[in-house]
Amino acid sequence: MEHAKSLWAKTKDLLAKSNKIGSTEFNDTIQPIEEVYKVANNYIYLVVQHDLAKFKVDKFYLSFMNEYLKTLTTEKMEFQTITQNEVEKEKKENKQKSLISIDENEIKGIARTLRPEYTFTNYVAGPSNRFAYITALNVAEAPHVSTMNPLYIFGDVGLGKTHLMMAVGWYILSNNINANVIYTSAQHFADEYFAATRKNSGYTIEQFYKYYRSADVLLVDDIQFLANKTATQEEFFKLFDYLYENNKQIIITSDRRADELENIMKRLTSRFSWGISVDIKKPDFDLRYQIIKKKLQFALSDPSVVSEEALSFIANNFDSNVRELEGALRRFINYCVAFGISYNEENAKTALNDIIPKDKTNITPDKISSINEVKRAVANYYGIHMEDLASTTRKKEIVIPRQVAIHIIRTKYDIPLKKIGEHFGNRDHATIMHSLDKIVEMMNQDPDLAQDVENIVKKLK
Repeated sequence: MEHAKSLWAKTKDLLAKSNKIGSTEFNDTIQPIEEVYKVANNYIYLVVQHDLAKFKVDKFYLSFMNEYLKTLTTEKMEFQTITQNEVEKEKKENKQKSLISIDENEIKGIARTLRPEYTFTNYVAGPSNRFAYITALNVAEAPHVSTMNPLYIFGDVGLGKTHLMMAVGWYILSNNINANVIYTSAQHFADEYFAATRKNSGYTIEQFYKYYRSADVLLVDDIQFLANKTATQEEFFKLFDYLYENNKQIIITSDRRADELENIMKRLTSRFSWGISVDIKKPDFDLRYQIIKKKLQFALSDPSVVSEEALSFIANNFDSNVRELEGALRRFINYCVAFGISYNEENAKTALNDIIPKDKTNITPDKISSINEVKRAVANYYGIHMEDLASTTRKKEIVIPRQVAIHIIRTKYDIPLKKIGEHFGNRDHATIMHSLDKIVEMMNQDPDLAQDVENIVKKLK
């Protein structure tokens, strides 16, 4: 421990004398780091005061600190930060491992590196992603278990698939600095393979094979982009088999289930189902609210200055995916900083007015009232319960009234299909479109049904 403290003191002195950081930033960010918490797995854990300090050190200075450390010792060691709260929690729970982030570990070759903020600590779990989160954590704690290899994570764009996959990589690295964790995207893998097969590219097929087959853990993003790339699919198939047979962990993300992938060889997609598949759905309001509260810890030194009403406004209006939600939060904060104004709901509305999704700006309280009015009128006309229209039942006596209600709402009030679906049991865009097409077809063939629709519309008028 004394050796580690000495190394940190010398590193800090070198950093202070360098041009890597200004004196003010050094005094505010680096100088306060005095305590070395522990030395484990070749890491020297430095205690920082809070999450914002940890984020700044990890993002901007940790790589420089580790460069200087290499000049001070021949041992393979690196610095890693841990907050005071994490120290207290770890001591209380008496654990020797944690979910904290570590500095970007150099991943040699062409492949990209893991993002330092994509750790389990920074991942907010809720009903829409909890199973995926727990499964990923189980893989991180015990990689190479055949029943969870590969781990296949799927879901729409911007819901946190990449974050969760990289969190596994960081967790494994935090417990074994020598683990070879390789991250790539399917598109990047294809580009590398193309470069390796080209003459005079400076990158040979032997280097390509050697690099990817050296992986202890292979993380592959957006596997759907291998579609129609037959030669690349063949190479990935061989790589998959090689790593799997050598008990190496494979984690894959996609925007759809493995059996729904198009233009990818069946023998490859079937292998994606060997382990375990987990999906991530759209976050509900509570999870969206918790996500932006978590993000505030890294955006502002005092997150409490942002009103709950402003956060609720953002969480309510940006519900498509986490990426969109984070973008809205950043824009709001930057707007308030630029004009020196309060982080309240009124200013959130002003800052975000131009980027609020159209389906949100179009849905006024009056239109929501109109949706319910139509549903009530249709239910009364057909003698059913209003709640039946949003149920999952496929009984004809419910399906037709449901389609009638959807048709009237769409034609009379021009409400987006996505919003209509939310008022009919959270049905998706495609389902609502199918209902509209079907009811129009039936009305053209059945004059009585067309008359029913006209009668209901007259009652609404």
